Amino acid sequence: MLLLNYKPVLHQPTGIGVYANGVLPAFNQFEHILIPGGRSGGTKERLKRLVWSQFQLPRLARERKVDLIFTPAPEGYLGEQVVPQVVMVHDLRPLSHPERSVQSLYFRNWVPPLLRQCRHIITNSVFTASEIRRATAVPEDKISVTPLGYASEHFYASEVKRQMHSRPYLLHVGQAYPHKNLERLIVAFKMIAQRFPEVDLLLLGKPHPSETLRLQKLTSESGLTDRVIFKSYVPYGDLPDWYRGALAFVYPSLWEGFGLPILEAMACGCPVITSYGSGMQEVSGDVAILINPLDTLGLSKAIKQIIEEKASTRRQQALLGINHAKNYSWKITQKLTLQILSKIT
Repeated sequence: MLLLNYKPVLHQPTGIGVYANGVLPAFNQFEHILIPGGRSGGTKERLKRLVWSQFQLPRLARERKVDLIFTPAPEGYLGEQVVPQVVMVHDLRPLSHPERSVQSLYFRNWVPPLLRQCRHIITNSVFTASEIRRATAVPEDKISVTPLGYASEHFYASEVKRQMHSRPYLLHVGQAYPHKNLERLIVAFKMIAQRFPEVDLLLLGKPHPSETLRLQKLTSESGLTDRVIFKSYVPYGDLPDWYRGALAFVYPSLWEGFGLPILEAMACGCPVITSYGSGMQEVSGDVAILINPLDTLGLSKAIKQIIEEKASTRRQQALLGINHAKNYSWKITQKLTLQILSKIT
């Protein structure tokens, strides 16, 4: 019997939720109990979930006589492992790029001992696996890599495009955490804004408690209030149309465990600019335009290059991305996950 702890899946799913839903069909091969999520994020909810995981999760597992607990995030209980746990680690960003937050505190104090106590760890990239070993000294054979997939029936290229914005635009998708490097993206856009007065920069994603206000202030001081458009959480169903309509998807993050939006953009035929290093280079291969995320001028030149490209060149880039994205699917992720859990249960 398998207990699926989906408590960390929020009612507005982002990375963890998309993965959790993508891999869920794999568990139909096992007798299982699903503990649903659906709560909001935030400090209070995170603390309540932490207490529940420590005390109620193992009690529930014992009462239901389950053999294994699977959580699609690095959450679980510490102490004697009366019921073994498998967790999914998407990244260790709160350790590599800490903020003054409960999340960073949790990752620093709770996650390393949790990972050392778990029966097995699943992660999404070779890069993140190496980060886990470095941070926790967990042996290599205790970690399995299952690259993420994307919903090909949802994210695909189409000649039919809804008009999502009234002007040509560059696109970024993701919450405005500091490591997303949006300050440099805005400055890089400012460098080419006068040369391309018809192009806007759209930033889609949940606001960050402090970073979003700082970025909006930078935008105002740069005279770009009408050109840099902040949009809050966009429904999952609308994302493909935003990708399809963009001149390029620009993702200059300082650090990512995987970078799922890269795959989604490529699948929709949207050219991608992203960063060297971490999981982004691993997932984008040699298809994306890779830049040094610390080099604002280099980022600006890459944006200029992609705007000025001929339509035929942009179509060729789109085709390369579409073909590359086909190497990833949730069916592959599900198959690998089944293989891992079948060896453990």
